Amino acid sequence: MKQHSHSNALLVELLIVVLFFMLASTVLLQLFTAARTQSRKAEDLSEATHLAQNIAETLYSGQGDGSFGSSGERFPIPDSSLTASVESFFEQTDAGTLTRYTVSIFSGDELVFALPCAKYEEVAS
Repeated sequence: MKQHSHSNALLVELLIVVLFFMLASTVLLQLFTAARTQSRKAEDLSEATHLAQNIAETLYSGQGDGSFGSSGERFPIPDSSLTASVESFFEQTDAGTLTRYTVSIFSGDELVFALPCAKYEEVAS
């Protein structure tokens, strides 16, 4: 009888150890999945920031005023899974024109980064 109770105790202990390792592996898998998701979001944000700054500099220099399509229209970014849109608002005064731009970078339908910028052009006298 003693051997029978020892084998039952061993089986229960093995079952507890197996359950513990299954629980630990599940928690670790969720942890690594969350870390991978955070890493992808950080990469997208970094790339979106860089792209928005490049577009804003192009707009500010005056070289890209018409090259980004109509206001608010999305356009694909080469060598990237991201898309961008540029919205422009004009304020005309006697002294010049203030153009406000909002450069938005999207990943799918999700807004990743938005950069407001402005450009002022004086009227030549």
